[in-house]
Order: sequence, then structure tokens, then C-alpha cells
Amino acid sequence: MHTAEEVRSMILKEIAGDDRSALDAYLARYGEEVERFAVLMAQVVMAWQEFDQAVPDDKRGRISAVIFSAITLHIQSMELFLRGHLVASGNLMRQVLEAIAMSLLSSGKTLNVLDLFVEGKYTTQSAVRDMRRNRKVLGLLDAGVDALVNAEKFYHQHSHLSQLTIASMFSFQHDAAFYVGASFDEGKVDGYDREMGSRMELTGVFPDFIEAVRSNIAKW
Repeated sequence: MHTAEEVRSMILKEIAGDDRSALDAYLARYGEEVERFAVLMAQVVMAWQEFDQAVPDDKRGRISAVIFSAITLHIQSMELFLRGHLVASGNLMRQVLEAIAMSLLSSGKTLNVLDLFVEGKYTTQSAVRDMRRNRKVLGLLDAGVDALVNAEKFYHQHSHLSQLTIASMFSFQHDAAFYVGASFDEGKVDGYDREMGSRMELTGVFPDFIEAVRSNIAKW
């Protein structure tokens, strides 16, 4: 049992402190992956800049903004993961997947998803589903589509209260221990490893999806 003062100190440290203990633990385990992530995402930003400079109208400009949202949300999600905020980082990952799917849907010559979105008549919660349904129209490979669909199913657990959410708040390393915020728990490293692997795999998809959007727009 913690005393009231200990809990108060834990909460204050979480919301107003600068404790790096969780971040340092993640970096010690995933330093190489983090360096690789930065290199790959820098290349992705360069690819987006080339795409953005070539957009001549408002519609393509909106698509460019959605692509950039996917990029920045992916980076922010990695930051939250490395700082020990697993649930919050997973919630952002779902938005990353929705932004990727939305970009692809918006690039389809015969699809009006972007217009509906701008008019407030389309929710991106359906974007991954609709991307799968229109994969032939969008010229997408089944393997890539299935990977995004499966990722969305997994990160859906972070968008609503689930057993995973609850488990993230309790230690698997120490009996009766709990977290009020950031954490690195040695008892959960297998899960962390899978999470990092999934994030790095998605990072490698970014150049392909930007190129798919570019290819579809070229057919307008």
C-alpha cells in the first residue's frame, strides 16, 4: 500500500515532472530501432515534400494534408510509446491507419470519399474498411491491405476500454504494483517487442502508400 503522500507525489511527477526513467529504459532496449525509425521517417517526409510541391489544386492539397497527418501522427505515436504511454500511443496509431486509408480512398478517381469528408458526411472510422472494399479500384495488393486491416483490429483495443488497457496500468514485474502514468515494465517486454516490430513494419509501408496515392492521382 502507498501512503496518500506517495500517491500525490507520483501524480504530480507524472503531470508536471520531467522524469526520464521510462524513456531511458525504452531507448536502452530499442536504441537501434529508434535511429532507424528517424532515418526512414526523414525519407518519408522528403517524399511527402515532393508530392506536396506537385499539387496544383485544392483537392490534391487536401490529400497532401491527410498524408502529412499520417506522418506526424506516426512520429507522435512513437514518441508516446517510448515515453511509456502505451495506450495513448496505440490510440494515435489507429488514427495513423485511418489517415493512410483516407489518403488512398481520396486518390481514387471514381470515389467521392474526400468530398464527403470535407462536407462532414464521412467518418474516417470507416476508412480502413472502405479501403479494403475498394482495393481493386485503388490498385492495392491484398497483402498490404490485409496488414492494415489487421493492425486496425489490434489498435482498436486502445481506442476503447479493454483488458489490454487495464493491464497496462498494473505491473507484471512486481506484485501489487501499479502505474498512474508512464511505465516500462520488464514483465511486459515481449509485448513491447511486438509493438516495436509492428511500428517499424508500418514505417516501411509509408513510401509505398505515398507512391500508390501519386499513381492514382496520375489517372485523374
